[in-house]
Amino acid sequence: MEFLPAIEYQAGNITVPENQPRQPQSLQDLLRFTVEASSMGQESATSHLVGPMDEDRRQFLEQTLRSMTVDIVEVLSKAIEVLKRASSLSTEDDPTECEEAFQEIMDHVDNIDNANDFHKIGGFCIFQPCLNSVHSGLRWRAADLLAELTQNNPYCQQKVLEAKLMPVLISLLNSDLNEQVRIKSLYALSTLIRECKEALEEFRQNDGFSALLKALQSGVDKLKIKASFLISSLNQAWVKNELHRLGFVQEFVNLISEEVNPCTEHLLSALLNLVTSHEASQVECRGTKLELRETLSRLIERLGPKEEYKEVCEYARQLSLILFEGDEVDK
Repeated sequence: MEFLPAIEYQAGNITVPENQPRQPQSLQDLLRFTVEASSMGQESATSHLVGPMDEDRRQFLEQTLRSMTVDIVEVLSKAIEVLKRASSLSTEDDPTECEEAFQEIMDHVDNIDNANDFHKIGGFCIFQPCLNSVHSGLRWRAADLLAELTQNNPYCQQKVLEAKLMPVLISLLNSDLNEQVRIKSLYALSTLIRECKEALEEFRQNDGFSALLKALQSGVDKLKIKASFLISSLNQAWVKNELHRLGFVQEFVNLISEEVNPCTEHLLSALLNLVTSHEASQVECRGTKLELRETLSRLIERLGPKEEYKEVCEYARQLSLILFEGDEVDK
């Protein structure tokens, strides 16, 4: 029996057969394509090498395909149900199941659509009890999840504000006894207020900048780095006025004058951002009591030849140019 050739259409220089099946775009597509092609019972030019798919192999491929298809909403919903029980945990109870539920959620909400779905299916109900849990592992994981949800996500930023979670995070940053909880709370606050004017204003109203200053004074490197990184991203004039009023300039200068450490680069970057286009901060930096001129000169002289301190020296030079018209650069 002979078959007529498939009808073909010309599209530029490409010949496109009619009824051409959609080409597989993923492994799941490939498996589905294989199963469907087998069920059609069509013979190919290689039929003498590869016979029709037997029923066992067909079932195996279908099971594999199903196992690779994850219902993310169902996964998130199950994790939420587990975390709803967090408020009932006492200090003697094992929080492992809840900690694993947090990890299950974190595995999916890096996708912004999944993050938004997490809120829409009621996921935000877990935050108040988990942020106030007696278990520090649940407190920091809740803050970490908030940071992931609000990272470059205006929808979730707004929903966090509506849920009144900002004051809770500031309180944790200020006074929680667990270092990891304070670090993750600052991380969540940073992602929440960045590029969100409403969140930044609420941060001010809840005395968030004082909490930020306390983080700089904590002696914890990760807190100092995260606080400096956040300040480096805030360019609003009113924010700089607030930072100057609270004494951030002197705190930065004091920390920079210490022995060079992993925080130095970030502290210099934050101070550079603060003094840029802010006269009051510049005037304070030029005060002889702070000895910033000498500190910058020492950094440039001692660290200049060392490649690993390239960024430190560059920030020091830029500060010298703004504050002292480049005196230290020429020495």
